[in-house]
Amino acid sequence: MASIESAVAQHRRSDRSNTVALPYEVRINGSRRGAFADLRDAIASARLAKQERPSALIDVADRATGQLMIQVDL
Repeated sequence: MASIESAVAQHRRSDRSNTVALPYEVRINGSRRGAFADLRDAIASARLAKQERPSALIDVADRATGQLMIQVDL
């Protein structure tokens, strides 16, 4: 039982450090497409996704807070 708790604690630490390392994510209709370290990379990916799916709602969000950074439009 202790090993399961240890594994869960390790996973949580890993998630937190990954959120810091990749603070921005692209979302397509609310579903996560990818995480990025640089906001410019996230915006570029979001623009490509918008070209592929013009009718989709595509935005870039801050992973730590979940707050919307930008919404991509053609």
